[in-house]
Amino acid sequence: MPSDRAGYTLVVYAIDVSPPMNENKADPATESKVPKLDLVKEFVARKCEPKISSGRKTEAVGILSYGGKTNNQANRAYVEQNPDEEDPPYANVSCDVAIQTAKPKTVEVIMNLDIGKYEGNPVSTLMVALDMIHTHKHTKSWALEVVLITDGESAFKQDEYEEAMDRFDDLGVRLSVIGIDFQPLDEAVDKTKTRNKRLSEKFWRTFVSLLHERIAKTTNSEEMLPTLELFDDALLESRLPKASVVNGTVSGIDLHVGSPEVDAEQAITIPIKYSKATMKARPPTLSKAWKPAMDLQAPVRPSLGNQRQSSNQLMSSIIHQSQSQGGEVPKPEDFASMISADVKHHSTYVVKKVENAPSASQMASQLGSQGLQGDYLDQFNATQQATQNEDDEAEEEFVEKEDLVKAWRFGSTWVPMEADTFEPMDTTKGVEILGFFPKDAIKRHLLMGEVRFVWPDLTSPKAQIQFSALVEGMELRGMCAVVRWVLKDQAEPVIGLCVPAMDFPGEGKRLDYMYWVKLPFAEDEHNFWFPSLTTYKTATGKVVKEHPLLPTDEQCELMDELVESMDLDLYAKEQAKRAKDDTEANDEDMSEAEEEDESPRWFDPQKSYNPVIHRIKEAIFHASLTADLDAKPLGPPHPELTKYFDTPAEIGEQVEDLTNKLKEALDIKKVPPRTRKKVQKEGLREDEGYIDIDELFDENATTSSQIKGDSTTNSQSVKPKIERPSPIKGSDKPRFIESDDEDIEPLKIETKTKAKPKSGRLISNENPLEDFRRLVEGEGDIFRKAIKDLGLVIEENIRSSFSYQNYPLALECLKEMREIALTFEEVETYNDIIDDLEKKVKAGKHKDFWKRFEAEGQNVAKITEQEAQEALAKDHDD
Repeated sequence: MPSDRAGYTLVVYAIDVSPPMNENKADPATESKVPKLDLVKEFVARKCEPKISSGRKTEAVGILSYGGKTNNQANRAYVEQNPDEEDPPYANVSCDVAIQTAKPKTVEVIMNLDIGKYEGNPVSTLMVALDMIHTHKHTKSWALEVVLITDGESAFKQDEYEEAMDRFDDLGVRLSVIGIDFQPLDEAVDKTKTRNKRLSEKFWRTFVSLLHERIAKTTNSEEMLPTLELFDDALLESRLPKASVVNGTVSGIDLHVGSPEVDAEQAITIPIKYSKATMKARPPTLSKAWKPAMDLQAPVRPSLGNQRQSSNQLMSSIIHQSQSQGGEVPKPEDFASMISADVKHHSTYVVKKVENAPSASQMASQLGSQGLQGDYLDQFNATQQATQNEDDEAEEEFVEKEDLVKAWRFGSTWVPMEADTFEPMDTTKGVEILGFFPKDAIKRHLLMGEVRFVWPDLTSPKAQIQFSALVEGMELRGMCAVVRWVLKDQAEPVIGLCVPAMDFPGEGKRLDYMYWVKLPFAEDEHNFWFPSLTTYKTATGKVVKEHPLLPTDEQCELMDELVESMDLDLYAKEQAKRAKDDTEANDEDMSEAEEEDESPRWFDPQKSYNPVIHRIKEAIFHASLTADLDAKPLGPPHPELTKYFDTPAEIGEQVEDLTNKLKEALDIKKVPPRTRKKVQKEGLREDEGYIDIDELFDENATTSSQIKGDSTTNSQSVKPKIERPSPIKGSDKPRFIESDDEDIEPLKIETKTKAKPKSGRLISNENPLEDFRRLVEGEGDIFRKAIKDLGLVIEENIRSSFSYQNYPLALECLKEMREIALTFEEVETYNDIIDDLEKKVKAGKHKDFWKRFEAEGQNVAKITEQEAQEALAKDHDD
């Protein structure tokens, strides 16, 4: 019977290579004309590809071809016993690949099959295939199958069909006949076909029907019954991407309820079994390479001499074997097709030499400072460069892996730790229940890891009763178990969740089991919080009910309608209903129960595939079948891999008008890039920005100089230049100036220190307006912080003002703040500052400031919602 385990399958493919197989046939996918044999070779190669990729030794394949050369054990045995027989049986049947583990060489043999010269006998081929299976060593648990592929255009003898049916029944082998251009079973054989094809097609229908009746008497398994299939359907099905679905390896472990060390009498130990329910899909590993290419990867080291020597010995043995068989000596480039092996990592460890000596550039700079220059310095540099190159080319010091010690970095120090420094965790193999947790409180996004099945040991009735009682109790109370799983002694524990499940496979039958899912650690869970979409609060916590960012009822209704219109499951149901209406005339017998059970879905996880993984498989398979990739490059991906990439066209047309209405309701426009206002600063002239001391003390100078400084008014009065007496002619000593000279004033140079803001602020109380402008014109989005700081500075300046001295500056700051708040959408921040300022001014001793504030009117007043909307629309238009 077929095996439920991964592998343990044996398939023999019998391929018709008679002359009619060289005729062209339309490819069922592209309608291009291709020889029949080419399509058959592709089909068999695709069937063998999963077996080769799995790498399991329990996936055996055999290849037979009939209609060409004769090469099989049954024919050789008959000829040895009857050498004078002119027409021995099982002629023109060739065993191209004996039953063995599927390998890449199998595909190579399949693709090298050529058209034969004879009309082969498919019944004799079945007998040879059954003989191959009979002689192969396997157990009764293996799934055995023979797949015969023929176009039925050749005449053949049918005298052995009864014996073939007996052997199929005795050996438990399943037969699959795949006919090229055969008629479906529900249709009569087309009379316009050739005589040989009509007779062949009728024979296979009768043969499969009789064998079906015989096998059905001895088995209830549908997988054992023979089938007659159409080649076009089988080829299209083989081209589909396939997910690997196999049963995992079953392992045993103990489930502990309570601790035997704490209370041995109340502790319960249940022997259980577990296996993987799901497993992460990974792309095929490109871990195969030809042996000569492997040798090129290996680093040139003396220790690799044995490996190179063994490779040479291997090549020498191949050459010797070829010569002993009388064949030609293979060329060096042919070795790559003979020898293949797994790619392995070659790790080398080199001691990094740390030299404390100064580098050549440092020594050159030192010697240059000491007077070594010109040609002498160039000659020294050349000598140092040559010495460095020689050191680089010198043999490096390699270290074996056994001599390495793992070290941990602590600051700038490496702390070596021996392998036995850390003792392994003192854990014991088993599954321990830590506690129970309500199933309703499980966060679904946490259960996204690999899943295991957990069930009791079927050989222990006591364990089944205990486990079933545990599952039923958890299910009735809606609980799940948090468990600590240790796969082996001294291994790292894993925290997971066991969810109970109760299945009822039949009347009076119940199956109790659990799902186990690994739980993530706290640092593995990342929560991202977003502000509310329906409630808008200002910086001070005030709730705003009407705001451009809050959706209206009309917008919400349109959005709900858009989401409902884009329901993909509803679209799939409509598509299925249309298809059903089209075929309703042919399917009048469909029951109402079947109609109710149908619930088509647009996206089915079981029928969706990872495009990356399967595209890599397609590329590898195409390269294995194609001799010249430049002439025949890889084609487009299979439609099944890309069918979920795009939105259905009908849905896009259906929601086009609704989308336009939603755009108008939401006032959606393309957001222009944000541009900040920049003040063009006048550049300094040549005679500005510095003090010329010589000109300052030049007695012949008659022009005045102007020193431009940074002040609140950005200007400074120009004073006439003070003339200084020149030294006495002919004297080296300068003329001293008396301090009581009334005509000459001493030179005063005032230095202005930059005012610093208070701690935590960006704006100072002395120069608030200049600091605010500098922040707005600078880099970074700190407008809200700048506006808040300026509001605090204005309040403090008003409170510390002597009479109305600081009022004008405060009003200028408010004007600037209001303009910036409108420009950068900080309306709420400005209005909140004005409200707070009004309360504090009216409660303080400078109440007269508010009269001046109101006298300024719109320039400093609170920003209305209409002004904010106009400013926002203006920014969008710009």
